[in-house]
Amino acid sequence: MSKKQTPYHISRLIYKSVTQTISKNEKDELLKWMEIESNRRFYHHIAQKSVIEKKKSLYKATNKEIVYKRIVKQIEDKKHKKAVRLKRLNILKYAAVFIIFLTAGTWVYNRSFNETIITENAIKNIKPGYEKATLVLSDGTTIDLEEHKNELIASSNTAEIQNTDKGLVYNIVGKKVPINNIPQALKYNTLRVPVGGMYQVTLPDGTKAWLNSATSLKYPERFDGEQRIVELEGEAYFEVTKSLKEFIVKTNTADITVLGTQFNVSAYANDSYFSSTLVEGMVRLSSESSSNSVILSPNQRAILNHNDTTFNISQVDTEIYTAWKEGKFYFERERLDNILTRVSRWYNIDVVFENDYLKDQTFTGVVLKNKTIDNLLDMISKTTRINYTITKNKTNDKYELKLTRD
Repeated sequence: MSKKQTPYHISRLIYKSVTQTISKNEKDELLKWMEIESNRRFYHHIAQKSVIEKKKSLYKATNKEIVYKRIVKQIEDKKHKKAVRLKRLNILKYAAVFIIFLTAGTWVYNRSFNETIITENAIKNIKPGYEKATLVLSDGTTIDLEEHKNELIASSNTAEIQNTDKGLVYNIVGKKVPINNIPQALKYNTLRVPVGGMYQVTLPDGTKAWLNSATSLKYPERFDGEQRIVELEGEAYFEVTKSLKEFIVKTNTADITVLGTQFNVSAYANDSYFSSTLVEGMVRLSSESSSNSVILSPNQRAILNHNDTTFNISQVDTEIYTAWKEGKFYFERERLDNILTRVSRWYNIDVVFENDYLKDQTFTGVVLKNKTIDNLLDMISKTTRINYTITKNKTNDKYELKLTRD
């Protein structure tokens, strides 16, 4: 018997075939071996899931090495038997070694055999995000807006807050009247959108803001003074009502100052960069880490990496960076690392890369956000030769998406 025809080698090929880890050359070799009728029947028998499960159960309850030695001894003891008997025992050798492979690699088999089932079940349980948010009033009262649709949320001597089908709306109810000529302190509200959520708010001056997943916006119940100032963490799209008062969006990295315009801001604390994309009008960007402020024109995007001091400005298709508020993921030659960071905030999943090489792969495509996550993952998998599995993390009860090379 040649080296390549040993029971150990053939059993290894059978094992790799069952676990779908066999190479093309190995598959050709196995098919050659299966040209013999008895070999072919044996393969189809042992490769059945029920047979494998029975053998795995048996070997969990026994000492594998002792059983293996016993089988080998039986084979050696019976070498003098008839040819028919030898053929049966030769098959037994393959079976014995194959079971050893199953035992040594049970976790690989379990993962590969059940991988599709696990992923499909997980995908069914991973729901896309939807409109939901929490409003925190100036006195600390917290209101779940999902539970109070089409209601008057709160009312004061300065504003009424309605939760409508188009989001949260602030209506000014009268002019602010100082008591004893002493200006009253502004009351601030905070709109918090969780992971897997999105929400819209119409601010007291009529400015509209769309908040993306994992975002919070702090703002006053009315804008007094010479400026209109809001504080953002996360991502938002603004349609700013024109006024002589500057509208300023403050973030941890940079500030955006406008008079009346439309723009997108991404300022997540756990991202490595700040970015702003201008759709219409003009904005001024400034940062403590940057020596000079910059002016953006329409169709320009500015990026400031957290470890840099200079804004990087480029001409872009603004739809790529604003499509999220229209219910779409839009990617244009974007790194997989950045893509899945954004996706994880919508589907509330953890992402794990098998190696850093995968993070640098790029992808272009458009996917509706109201679809299940496999629509996007299948597109990525087919165009980048990257495989994925989804399992439930027992530690934090979240689903985990793992990316591996094809």
